[in-house]
Amino acid sequence: MSRKNIILFSLSLLIFLSCDRDSEEIILDPQTNSLVEALDLELSPLTINPLNWSDNELGFLDPIATKKVIALGEATHGTAEFFNAKHRIFKYLVENHNFKIFAFEADFGESLLINDAVQRGASNEIEELMKTKMHFWTWRTEEVKNLLVWMCEYNLDKSEEEKVQYMGVDCQFNSYHPGMLKDYLEITGAPFFSSAEVILNEAEMATEAGFDSYSMEAFANYLQRIDALRDSIANHENELIEVSSEKEYELNVRILEVIRQVSEVRYTQDDYSIGYRDQYMAENTAWLNEYFDGKKIVLWAHNAHIANDPNFGGGSMGYHLTQDFGNDYTTLGFLFSRGSFTAVGLEGEQYTELGEQEINVNPKTNSLNFVMSQSKEPVFALKIADLQKYNEWNDAFTNGMEVFALGAVFNNNPKDYYYKFNPTFFDYIIYFDKSTASVLL
Repeated sequence: MSRKNIILFSLSLLIFLSCDRDSEEIILDPQTNSLVEALDLELSPLTINPLNWSDNELGFLDPIATKKVIALGEATHGTAEFFNAKHRIFKYLVENHNFKIFAFEADFGESLLINDAVQRGASNEIEELMKTKMHFWTWRTEEVKNLLVWMCEYNLDKSEEEKVQYMGVDCQFNSYHPGMLKDYLEITGAPFFSSAEVILNEAEMATEAGFDSYSMEAFANYLQRIDALRDSIANHENELIEVSSEKEYELNVRILEVIRQVSEVRYTQDDYSIGYRDQYMAENTAWLNEYFDGKKIVLWAHNAHIANDPNFGGGSMGYHLTQDFGNDYTTLGFLFSRGSFTAVGLEGEQYTELGEQEINVNPKTNSLNFVMSQSKEPVFALKIADLQKYNEWNDAFTNGMEVFALGAVFNNNPKDYYYKFNPTFFDYIIYFDKSTASVLL
Protein backbone atom coordinates (compact mmCIF):
# COMPACT_ATOMS: atom_id res chain seq x y z
CA MET A 1 0.00 0.00 0.00
CA SER A 2 1.37 3.43 -0.98
CA ARG A 3 2.02 6.17 1.58
CA LYS A 4 -0.90 8.16 0.11
CA ASN A 5 -3.27 5.20 0.45
CA ILE A 6 -2.11 4.57 4.00
CA ILE A 7 -2.92 8.18 4.91
CA LEU A 8 -6.33 7.97 3.24
CA PHE A 9 -7.09 4.68 5.01
CA SER A 10 -6.07 6.16 8.36
CA LEU A 11 -8.29 9.20 7.84
CA SER A 12 -11.22 6.99 6.84
CA LEU A 13 -10.74 4.85 9.95
CA LEU A 14 -10.62 7.94 12.15
CA ILE A 15 -13.84 9.28 10.66
CA PHE A 16 -15.51 5.87 11.10
CA LEU A 17 -14.49 5.59 14.74
CA SER A 18 -15.55 9.14 15.56
CA CYS A 19 -19.10 8.96 14.19
CA ASP A 20 -22.09 8.41 16.50
CA ARG A 21 -21.99 6.07 19.51
CA ASP A 22 -23.29 3.10 17.53
CA SER A 23 -20.88 3.71 14.63
CA GLU A 24 -23.92 4.09 12.38
CA GLU A 25 -24.97 7.29 10.65
CA ILE A 26 -28.60 8.01 11.35
CA ILE A 27 -30.35 10.84 9.51
CA LEU A 28 -33.01 12.31 11.76
CA ASP A 29 -36.23 13.81 10.43
CA PRO A 30 -36.84 17.44 11.49
CA GLN A 31 -39.36 16.52 14.18
CA THR A 32 -37.05 13.97 15.84
CA ASN A 33 -34.13 16.35 15.52
CA SER A 34 -36.07 19.02 17.42
CA LEU A 35 -36.81 16.49 20.17
CA VAL A 36 -33.11 15.66 20.47
CA GLU A 37 -32.13 19.33 20.55
CA ALA A 38 -34.58 20.04 23.39
CA LEU A 39 -33.41 16.95 25.23
CA ASP A 40 -29.77 18.01 25.00
CA LEU A 41 -30.65 21.37 26.52
CA GLU A 42 -32.35 19.84 29.56
CA LEU A 43 -30.42 16.70 30.50
CA SER A 44 -27.85 16.47 33.30
CA PRO A 45 -24.83 14.43 32.13
CA LEU A 46 -23.53 11.61 34.31
CA THR A 47 -20.28 9.66 34.34
CA ILE A 48 -20.58 6.34 32.49
CA ASN A 49 -19.78 4.21 35.58
CA PRO A 50 -22.50 4.91 38.18
CA LEU A 51 -20.27 3.93 41.08
CA ASN A 52 -18.08 6.89 40.15
CA TRP A 53 -20.88 9.47 40.19
CA SER A 54 -19.76 12.45 42.23
CA ASP A 55 -21.88 14.22 44.80
CA ASN A 56 -21.96 17.17 42.43
CA GLU A 57 -23.40 15.01 39.63
CA LEU A 58 -26.08 13.73 41.99
CA GLY A 59 -27.11 17.24 43.00
CA PHE A 60 -30.22 16.84 40.82
CA LEU A 61 -31.57 14.66 43.66
CA ASP A 62 -31.41 17.46 46.23
CA PRO A 63 -34.79 19.06 45.36
CA ILE A 64 -36.59 15.73 45.89
CA ALA A 65 -34.63 14.62 48.96
CA THR A 66 -37.39 15.85 51.27
CA LYS A 67 -39.76 13.17 49.91
CA LYS A 68 -40.78 10.29 52.16
CA VAL A 69 -40.34 7.72 49.37
CA ILE A 70 -38.00 7.92 46.35
CA ALA A 71 -38.62 4.99 44.00
CA LEU A 72 -35.87 3.75 41.67
CA GLY A 73 -36.96 1.64 38.72
CA GLU A 74 -35.29 -0.59 36.13
CA ALA A 75 -36.07 -1.50 32.54
CA THR A 76 -34.63 -4.99 33.02
CA HIS A 77 -34.10 -7.13 36.10
CA GLY A 78 -30.54 -7.86 35.00
CA THR A 79 -28.66 -4.66 34.14
CA ALA A 80 -25.51 -3.96 36.15
CA GLU A 81 -25.66 -0.20 35.51
CA PHE A 82 -29.16 0.06 36.98
CA PHE A 83 -28.11 -1.82 40.11
CA ASN A 84 -24.89 0.14 40.58
CA ALA A 85 -26.75 3.41 40.03
CA LYS A 86 -29.21 2.55 42.79
CA HIS A 87 -26.33 1.64 45.10
CA ARG A 88 -24.69 5.01 44.46
CA ILE A 89 -27.95 6.96 44.79
CA PHE A 90 -28.83 5.28 48.08
CA LYS A 91 -25.36 5.98 49.43
CA TYR A 92 -25.73 9.64 48.44
CA LEU A 93 -29.16 9.96 50.02
CA VAL A 94 -28.00 8.26 53.22
CA GLU A 95 -24.91 10.39 53.60
CA ASN A 96 -26.43 13.71 52.54
CA HIS A 97 -30.16 13.53 53.24
CA ASN A 98 -30.67 11.11 56.15
CA PHE A 99 -32.44 8.33 54.25
CA LYS A 100 -32.41 5.12 56.31
CA ILE A 101 -34.51 2.45 54.57
CA PHE A 102 -33.80 0.60 51.33
CA ALA A 103 -37.00 -1.28 50.48
CA PHE A 104 -36.77 -3.91 47.74
CA GLU A 105 -39.12 -5.73 45.42
CA ALA A 106 -38.08 -8.78 47.45
CA ASP A 107 -39.71 -11.18 49.88
CA PHE A 108 -40.60 -9.58 53.22
CA GLY A 109 -39.43 -12.56 55.29
CA GLU A 110 -36.17 -13.26 53.47
CA SER A 111 -35.24 -9.60 53.85
CA LEU A 112 -35.68 -9.75 57.61
CA LEU A 113 -33.10 -12.55 57.71
CA ILE A 114 -30.65 -10.54 55.61
CA ASN A 115 -31.34 -7.33 57.50
CA ASP A 116 -30.33 -9.03 60.73
CA ALA A 117 -26.80 -9.35 59.31
CA VAL A 118 -26.94 -5.78 57.98
CA GLN A 119 -27.83 -4.50 61.46
CA ARG A 120 -24.92 -6.40 63.01
CA GLY A 121 -22.53 -5.26 60.31
CA ALA A 122 -21.85 -8.91 59.48
CA SER A 123 -20.68 -8.42 55.90
CA ASN A 124 -19.03 -11.88 55.95
CA GLU A 125 -22.51 -13.47 56.13
CA ILE A 126 -24.09 -11.61 53.23
CA GLU A 127 -23.15 -13.81 50.27
CA GLU A 128 -24.26 -17.05 51.95
CA LEU A 129 -27.55 -15.48 53.05
CA MET A 130 -28.17 -14.28 49.51
CA LYS A 131 -27.46 -17.70 48.06
CA THR A 132 -29.59 -19.62 50.55
CA LYS A 133 -32.44 -17.24 51.45
CA MET A 134 -33.21 -15.08 48.42
CA HIS A 135 -36.05 -16.38 46.27
CA PHE A 136 -35.31 -14.35 43.12
CA TRP A 137 -32.18 -14.80 41.01
CA THR A 138 -32.63 -11.17 39.98
CA TRP A 139 -31.13 -9.92 43.27
CA ARG A 140 -28.57 -12.71 43.78
CA THR A 141 -25.90 -10.66 42.06
CA GLU A 142 -22.51 -9.18 42.79
CA GLU A 143 -24.00 -5.71 42.43
CA VAL A 144 -26.62 -6.25 45.14
CA LYS A 145 -24.04 -8.00 47.32
CA ASN A 146 -21.78 -4.97 47.09
CA LEU A 147 -24.67 -2.76 48.16
CA LEU A 148 -25.48 -4.96 51.16
CA VAL A 149 -21.83 -5.15 52.17
CA TRP A 150 -21.67 -1.35 52.07
CA MET A 151 -24.76 -1.19 54.28
CA CYS A 152 -23.11 -3.58 56.76
CA GLU A 153 -19.94 -1.50 56.84
CA TYR A 154 -21.89 1.73 57.22
CA ASN A 155 -23.71 0.33 60.27
CA LEU A 156 -20.60 -0.82 62.12
CA ASP A 157 -20.00 2.40 64.05
CA LYS A 158 -23.57 3.67 64.16
CA SER A 159 -26.16 3.83 66.91
CA GLU A 160 -29.41 1.89 66.46
CA GLU A 161 -31.15 5.11 65.44
CA GLU A 162 -28.52 5.91 62.79
CA LYS A 163 -28.35 2.49 61.13
CA VAL A 164 -29.67 1.80 57.64
CA GLN A 165 -32.20 -0.97 57.04
CA TYR A 166 -32.67 -3.47 54.20
CA MET A 167 -36.34 -4.46 53.92
CA GLY A 168 -38.55 -6.32 51.45
CA VAL A 169 -42.07 -5.31 50.42
CA ASP A 170 -43.00 -8.21 48.13
CA CYS A 171 -45.62 -10.84 48.95
CA GLN A 172 -45.29 -13.96 46.79
CA PHE A 173 -43.92 -16.60 49.18
CA ASN A 174 -44.68 -18.00 52.61
CA SER A 175 -41.42 -19.86 52.97
CA TYR A 176 -40.33 -18.02 56.13
CA HIS A 177 -43.28 -16.03 57.49
CA PRO A 178 -45.21 -18.85 59.21
CA GLY A 179 -42.09 -20.14 60.96
CA MET A 180 -41.13 -16.64 62.11
CA LEU A 181 -44.55 -16.03 63.62
CA LYS A 182 -44.64 -19.47 65.25
CA ASP A 183 -41.28 -18.78 66.88
CA TYR A 184 -42.52 -15.45 68.23
CA LEU A 185 -45.75 -16.88 69.63
CA GLU A 186 -43.95 -19.83 71.22
CA ILE A 187 -41.22 -17.69 72.82
CA THR A 188 -43.79 -15.24 74.20
CA GLY A 189 -45.92 -18.07 75.59
CA ALA A 190 -49.06 -17.14 73.67
CA PRO A 191 -51.94 -19.16 75.21
CA PHE A 192 -53.39 -19.78 71.73
CA PHE A 193 -50.15 -21.17 70.31
CA SER A 194 -51.56 -24.63 69.46
CA SER A 195 -54.38 -23.26 67.32
CA ALA A 196 -52.02 -20.71 65.77
CA GLU A 197 -49.58 -23.46 64.82
CA VAL A 198 -52.31 -25.33 62.93
CA ILE A 199 -53.29 -22.36 60.77
CA LEU A 200 -49.69 -21.28 60.19
CA ASN A 201 -48.74 -24.79 59.07
CA GLU A 202 -51.70 -24.73 56.70
CA ALA A 203 -50.60 -21.35 55.33
CA GLU A 204 -47.12 -22.64 54.61
CA MET A 205 -48.22 -25.86 52.91
CA ALA A 206 -51.17 -24.39 51.01
CA THR A 207 -49.09 -21.51 49.64
CA GLU A 208 -46.40 -23.92 48.50
CA ALA A 209 -49.09 -25.86 46.58
CA GLY A 210 -50.54 -22.66 45.13
CA PHE A 211 -53.88 -23.30 46.87
CA ASP A 212 -54.65 -25.71 44.02
CA SER A 213 -57.11 -27.77 46.05
CA TYR A 214 -59.02 -24.79 47.48
CA SER A 215 -62.43 -23.86 46.16
CA MET A 216 -63.54 -20.24 46.54
CA GLU A 217 -65.50 -21.22 49.63
CA ALA A 218 -62.58 -23.16 51.13
CA PHE A 219 -60.23 -20.24 50.49
CA ALA A 220 -62.66 -17.80 52.09
CA ASN A 221 -62.83 -20.04 55.16
CA TYR A 222 -59.04 -20.20 55.24
CA LEU A 223 -58.83 -16.40 55.26
CA GLN A 224 -61.33 -16.34 58.11
CA ARG A 225 -58.98 -18.55 60.12
CA ILE A 226 -56.12 -16.15 59.38
CA ASP A 227 -58.30 -13.27 60.56
CA ALA A 228 -59.27 -15.15 63.70
CA LEU A 229 -55.57 -15.61 64.50
CA ARG A 230 -55.06 -11.89 64.00
CA ASP A 231 -57.89 -11.23 66.48
CA SER A 232 -56.31 -13.60 69.02
CA ILE A 233 -52.99 -11.76 68.74
CA ALA A 234 -54.73 -8.40 69.15
CA ASN A 235 -56.64 -9.63 72.21
CA HIS A 236 -53.34 -10.53 73.88
CA GLU A 237 -51.41 -7.47 72.72
CA ASN A 238 -50.42 -6.24 76.18
CA GLU A 239 -49.18 -9.63 77.38
CA LEU A 240 -47.19 -10.22 74.19
CA ILE A 241 -45.57 -6.78 74.32
CA GLU A 242 -44.72 -7.24 77.98
CA VAL A 243 -42.56 -10.31 77.28
CA SER A 244 -41.10 -8.99 73.99
CA SER A 245 -41.32 -5.35 72.91
CA GLU A 246 -43.71 -3.09 71.07
CA LYS A 247 -41.58 -3.20 67.92
CA GLU A 248 -41.38 -7.01 67.96
CA TYR A 249 -45.13 -7.18 68.40
CA GLU A 250 -45.77 -4.76 65.52
CA LEU A 251 -43.39 -6.67 63.26
CA ASN A 252 -45.06 -10.00 63.92
CA VAL A 253 -48.52 -8.56 63.40
CA ARG A 254 -47.21 -7.41 60.02
CA ILE A 255 -45.78 -10.85 59.28
CA LEU A 256 -49.27 -12.30 59.73
CA GLU A 257 -50.67 -9.61 57.42
CA VAL A 258 -48.05 -10.54 54.81
CA ILE A 259 -49.04 -14.22 55.15
CA ARG A 260 -52.57 -13.16 54.24
CA GLN A 261 -51.30 -10.99 51.37
CA VAL A 262 -49.23 -13.83 49.94
CA SER A 263 -52.23 -16.14 50.15
CA GLU A 264 -54.43 -13.77 48.14
CA VAL A 265 -51.69 -13.05 45.60
CA ARG A 266 -51.08 -16.75 45.01
CA TYR A 267 -54.76 -17.68 44.91
CA THR A 268 -55.59 -14.98 42.34
CA GLN A 269 -52.32 -15.11 40.38
CA ASP A 270 -54.04 -15.99 37.11
CA ASP A 271 -56.31 -12.93 37.27
CA TYR A 272 -54.08 -10.00 36.28
CA SER A 273 -56.92 -7.47 36.62
CA ILE A 274 -57.08 -7.82 40.41
CA GLY A 275 -53.53 -6.60 41.06
CA TYR A 276 -53.24 -7.58 44.71
CA ARG A 277 -49.46 -7.77 44.55
CA ASP A 278 -48.88 -4.13 43.63
CA GLN A 279 -51.53 -2.96 46.08
CA TYR A 280 -49.92 -4.91 48.91
CA MET A 281 -46.36 -3.89 48.02
CA ALA A 282 -47.56 -0.30 48.36
CA GLU A 283 -49.20 -1.08 51.70
CA ASN A 284 -46.00 -2.69 52.96
CA THR A 285 -43.97 0.33 51.89
CA ALA A 286 -46.32 2.65 53.75
CA TRP A 287 -46.10 0.37 56.80
CA LEU A 288 -42.29 0.61 56.75
CA ASN A 289 -42.55 4.40 56.90
CA GLU A 290 -44.71 4.12 60.02
CA TYR A 291 -42.77 1.27 61.64
CA PHE A 292 -39.49 3.14 61.33
CA ASP A 293 -41.06 6.32 62.73
CA GLY A 294 -41.17 8.30 59.51
CA LYS A 295 -37.66 7.55 58.30
CA LYS A 296 -37.29 8.18 54.58
CA ILE A 297 -37.31 5.29 52.12
CA VAL A 298 -35.56 4.48 48.86
CA LEU A 299 -37.66 1.91 47.01
CA TRP A 300 -36.17 -0.55 44.48
CA ALA A 301 -38.48 -2.19 41.94
CA HIS A 302 -39.15 -2.55 38.23
CA ASN A 303 -40.25 0.48 36.22
CA ALA A 304 -43.70 -1.03 35.82
CA HIS A 305 -44.18 -1.27 39.59
CA ILE A 306 -42.90 2.18 40.58
CA ALA A 307 -44.73 4.00 37.77
CA ASN A 308 -47.84 6.00 38.59
CA ASP A 309 -50.00 3.82 36.37
CA PRO A 310 -53.66 3.28 37.27
CA ASN A 311 -54.06 0.82 34.37
CA PHE A 312 -51.37 -1.66 35.46
CA GLY A 313 -53.62 -4.49 36.64
CA GLY A 314 -55.59 -3.02 39.53
CA GLY A 315 -53.14 -0.12 39.63
CA SER A 316 -49.37 -0.21 39.95
CA MET A 317 -47.56 0.00 43.27
CA GLY A 318 -46.58 3.53 42.30
CA TYR A 319 -50.20 4.44 41.64
CA HIS A 320 -51.19 3.27 45.13
CA LEU A 321 -48.21 5.03 46.72
CA THR A 322 -49.19 8.22 44.92
CA GLN A 323 -52.63 7.89 46.49
CA ASP A 324 -51.07 7.28 49.91
CA PHE A 325 -48.22 9.82 49.90
CA GLY A 326 -49.21 12.38 47.27
CA ASN A 327 -46.28 14.70 46.58
CA ASP A 328 -44.16 12.81 49.11
CA TYR A 329 -43.71 10.01 46.57
CA THR A 330 -41.41 10.50 43.58
CA THR A 331 -40.12 8.21 40.84
CA LEU A 332 -36.96 7.72 38.79
CA GLY A 333 -37.41 5.40 35.83
CA PHE A 334 -34.33 3.75 34.28
CA LEU A 335 -33.93 3.24 30.52
CA PHE A 336 -31.31 1.93 28.08
CA SER A 337 -31.04 1.36 24.34
CA ARG A 338 -28.64 -1.49 23.58
CA GLY A 339 -26.32 -3.96 25.23
CA SER A 340 -26.40 -7.05 27.41
CA PHE A 341 -28.43 -8.01 30.48
CA THR A 342 -29.25 -11.10 32.49
CA ALA A 343 -32.62 -12.73 31.78
CA VAL A 344 -34.38 -16.04 31.24
CA GLY A 345 -34.67 -16.88 27.56
CA LEU A 346 -37.96 -17.58 25.84
CA GLU A 347 -38.46 -19.57 22.64
CA GLY A 348 -42.10 -19.74 21.64
CA GLU A 349 -43.83 -20.65 24.89
CA GLN A 350 -40.83 -22.49 26.34
CA TYR A 351 -38.49 -20.88 28.84
CA THR A 352 -34.82 -21.50 28.22
CA GLU A 353 -31.82 -21.11 30.47
CA LEU A 354 -30.99 -18.08 32.57
CA GLY A 355 -28.02 -16.19 31.20
CA GLU A 356 -26.69 -13.18 29.37
CA GLN A 357 -29.00 -11.82 26.69
CA GLU A 358 -28.22 -9.05 24.23
CA ILE A 359 -29.87 -6.37 22.13
CA ASN A 360 -27.60 -5.23 19.31
CA VAL A 361 -30.06 -3.28 17.17
CA ASN A 362 -31.12 0.33 17.42
CA PRO A 363 -34.25 1.17 19.42
CA LYS A 364 -37.58 1.37 17.66
CA THR A 365 -37.71 4.52 15.55
CA ASN A 366 -39.30 7.51 17.30
CA SER A 367 -39.51 5.67 20.62
CA LEU A 368 -38.32 7.47 23.75
CA ASN A 369 -35.28 5.20 23.79
CA PHE A 370 -34.47 6.07 20.17
CA VAL A 371 -34.59 9.81 20.80
CA MET A 372 -32.45 9.44 23.91
CA SER A 373 -29.94 7.30 22.00
CA GLN A 374 -29.36 10.29 19.69
CA SER A 375 -28.55 12.72 22.50
CA LYS A 376 -25.10 14.17 23.04
CA GLU A 377 -24.55 12.23 26.29
CA PRO A 378 -24.37 8.43 26.72
CA VAL A 379 -25.54 8.61 30.36
CA PHE A 380 -27.73 11.29 31.88
CA ALA A 381 -30.53 12.23 34.26
CA LEU A 382 -33.58 14.15 33.16
CA LYS A 383 -36.65 15.67 34.78
CA ILE A 384 -39.71 14.81 32.69
CA ALA A 385 -41.35 18.15 33.46
CA ASP A 386 -38.41 19.88 31.78
CA LEU A 387 -39.29 18.17 28.49
CA GLN A 388 -42.90 19.23 28.84
CA LYS A 389 -41.84 22.84 28.42
CA TYR A 390 -41.51 22.03 24.71
CA ASN A 391 -44.53 21.67 22.41
CA GLU A 392 -42.77 19.05 20.30
CA TRP A 393 -42.29 16.82 23.34
CA ASN A 394 -45.89 17.24 24.49
CA ASP A 395 -47.02 16.36 20.98
CA ALA A 396 -44.83 13.25 20.97
CA PHE A 397 -46.27 12.09 24.30
CA THR A 398 -49.83 12.80 23.15
CA ASN A 399 -49.29 10.92 19.89
CA GLY A 400 -48.30 7.71 21.67
CA MET A 401 -44.52 7.74 21.95
CA GLU A 402 -43.38 4.27 23.03
CA VAL A 403 -40.76 3.13 25.54
CA PHE A 404 -38.86 -0.14 25.93
CA ALA A 405 -38.74 -2.28 29.06
CA LEU A 406 -38.66 -5.97 29.91
CA GLY A 407 -38.68 -7.92 33.14
CA ALA A 408 -36.96 -11.21 33.89
CA VAL A 409 -37.68 -12.91 30.54
CA PHE A 410 -36.60 -12.05 26.98
CA ASN A 411 -37.67 -13.70 23.71
CA ASN A 412 -34.92 -12.10 21.59
CA ASN A 413 -37.45 -9.88 19.80
CA PRO A 414 -37.12 -6.36 21.23
CA LYS A 415 -40.18 -5.06 19.38
CA ASP A 416 -42.39 -7.15 21.67
CA TYR A 417 -41.35 -5.08 24.69
CA TYR A 418 -42.50 -1.58 23.76
CA TYR A 419 -45.49 0.11 25.33
CA LYS A 420 -47.02 3.58 25.28
CA PHE A 421 -45.17 6.04 27.48
CA ASN A 422 -47.09 8.40 29.72
CA PRO A 423 -45.16 11.37 31.15
CA THR A 424 -47.00 10.95 34.45
CA PHE A 425 -45.35 7.53 34.97
CA PHE A 426 -42.05 8.96 36.23
CA ASP A 427 -40.76 12.26 37.57
CA TYR A 428 -37.21 11.62 36.36
CA ILE A 429 -35.47 9.35 33.89
CA ILE A 430 -31.93 8.02 34.25
CA TYR A 431 -30.71 6.86 30.87
CA PHE A 432 -27.83 4.58 29.86
CA ASP A 433 -26.93 4.17 26.21
CA LYS A 434 -25.43 0.73 26.87
CA SER A 435 -26.40 -1.96 29.34
CA THR A 436 -24.12 -4.69 30.65
CA ALA A 437 -25.35 -7.86 32.30
CA SER A 438 -25.52 -8.18 36.06
CA VAL A 439 -23.13 -10.74 37.53
CA LEU A 440 -24.90 -13.66 39.22
CA LEU A 441 -23.42 -15.05 42.43
